[in-house]
Amino acid sequence: MNGFGHIEIPTTNFKKAKKFYGTVFGWSFEDVPDMDYVLFKAGTQPNGGLYELKKMPKKGQVNVYIEVEDIGAKLKEVKKAKGKVLVKKTDMGAMGSWAQFAAPDGCVLCLWQSAPKEPAPRQ
Repeated sequence: MNGFGHIEIPTTNFKKAKKFYGTVFGWSFEDVPDMDYVLFKAGTQPNGGLYELKKMPKKGQVNVYIEVEDIGAKLKEVKKAKGKVLVKKTDMGAMGSWAQFAAPDGCVLCLWQSAPKEPAPRQ
């Protein structure tokens, strides 16, 4: 584990972003209305999502998520290695949890922990 699992790209307009990335790169999209979010499939891993902003920031635009088994344990390692926790573990329901940290040099990255998969019902 600990590979890249998800990438988030900001946009100021979901419709225009879907048209652009779909036309240029052939990505497919799935709206997540209750989160005001759009998932994309890029054809290869990692896939990601689009999040909407009123104005595009000058820096810190793309969020890269590193998959981990235990966010709490990994955040402790981040602190021990002189990194800084920016966003504590945040639950995203059935999908999993995320957190954000800065490396000692200020580079901001995110962590992702998938929710445990429920066992298939017995027949």
